[in-house]
Amino acid sequence: MSDRLYKIQLPVYLTALFIILSVVEHFFPMPGVVTNFNVTMRSFVTVVSAAAFMLGIIFLTISHAKTITEQKSGWYYNLFYIAALLITIAFGLMGVRNESFLFIYDNMTAPIGAALYSLTAFYITSAAFRVFRARNWNAAILLVCGFIVLTMLIPIGAILLPPVVPIGEWLRSFPSSAGFRGMIMGTSLGVMGLAVRVLTGRQKDHLGIREERMGGE
Repeated sequence: MSDRLYKIQLPVYLTALFIILSVVEHFFPMPGVVTNFNVTMRSFVTVVSAAAFMLGIIFLTISHAKTITEQKSGWYYNLFYIAALLITIAFGLMGVRNESFLFIYDNMTAPIGAALYSLTAFYITSAAFRVFRARNWNAAILLVCGFIVLTMLIPIGAILLPPVVPIGEWLRSFPSSAGFRGMIMGTSLGVMGLAVRVLTGRQKDHLGIREERMGGE
């Protein structure tokens, strides 16, 4: 069998087969063999995801180790990463219920994650400042609606301006909800289109092929 069959055609055929089996199972009654096969394939997804996560850790560690070896700018931060990784792995191997491991998670990992997540508030505020500018009528409407909803969500705002509460609720229940559902529908159609491209072999990014040949194959 040719090298092209192994690298392109066979993965495309297998992907199409798995997609068809997974989709058909949701719409039509299937034999137990097909159902069990799909369950096994979904289990493999978890295994492959875990393997990909481990590969990510390995390559990230190699990158940090290379930076430490070459002593590039800020290499000591990479040293902290290596030390934290080794210490966490050592305590994790003793058991995820180990007191030392739980101490690291509760007092270091969780607070750091919360701090990083809280930083998104500053990015959202900066983006809102750039977006909420009345440069035209559309931006002016967006600015007014955003001001009403934000004022409604702030306790003191609802007290100072009681009329914003029913207006804000109406904006959230109708225009905002309709726009959100439209976005979900558009995203769903995009996902369906991508699935069709993968099913027909037109989308080959997962095979490491970034560009389609002119005219298709």
